[in-house]
Amino acid sequence: MTVPVQDWRRDSSFTVPPRIPWSEIGPEFAMVWGRADPDDPQPEDVEIVGPKGSGKTLLEAKMLQDRQIVRDTPEILIMTKPDDGTVSKLGWPVADDWRGVTENRQVIYWPRTRLIGGPRRAHHERKLRELLDRLWQPEANTLIAFDEIGYAESLSNDLKQIIQMYWREARSQGITIVAMKQRPQGVQRDMHSESMWTASFKPKDRGDLERFAELFGAKRDWIPVFDSLDMMNHEFILRHSKTGQAVISWVDQPPAPLPRARRARPPAELLGIRRPQRG
Repeated sequence: MTVPVQDWRRDSSFTVPPRIPWSEIGPEFAMVWGRADPDDPQPEDVEIVGPKGSGKTLLEAKMLQDRQIVRDTPEILIMTKPDDGTVSKLGWPVADDWRGVTENRQVIYWPRTRLIGGPRRAHHERKLRELLDRLWQPEANTLIAFDEIGYAESLSNDLKQIIQMYWREARSQGITIVAMKQRPQGVQRDMHSESMWTASFKPKDRGDLERFAELFGAKRDWIPVFDSLDMMNHEFILRHSKTGQAVISWVDQPPAPLPRARRARPPAELLGIRRPQRG
């Protein structure tokens, strides 16, 4: 029997993802993150895309805190903005050098400066290079999150190449990457090809909608799903590229500082690497 062309092209397996608040799926996500494939229990990178004000930072903060609660993973959140009230709700200590990183199991790496323009970018480039160079060790077993990966890549071609190396090879060092970006365009494609989890908010620009949908699969399937997202409720789609599992969710409970005792760890235990020798 001949199958009509239109039937052959139809993806009959597609179903619209269910809507579940993050308070219900967040702890489960933290458990399966990096363990979704029992045959390949490796670090799994995450990309978060969405326009300014969509809720990306809030989602990233909740993902990191859920991972902290469920698995107590060493985590470094890289911030380059002048200020951000959302990440402050984590209650994590803030550091701007390697010593501060080694002394805290979960930490916000925030190289603040009053400089502007080129000197500001040079300061950020130097501090991010220092962090990424020192972290690149066997069995680092650390999660590193970028608040804006596009800005970090733009600081220098050398830093861009280092970040590309992280996307392609960090799993072998036990390093998990979480990266936020306002648009899928204008960033190395390694972010999309190497990340196993994709979380995306509804774009403001209709012209971006097709590219956002392509991150998840067939545009004809996913554009209607994006159209259904409630921007006022900060809804997003989360999908695992290997299993195809997807959900529509929203952060219904903002992060709150955890008791400090949960974060305290001897410096020698942190990251599974040696502290740098003092000259």
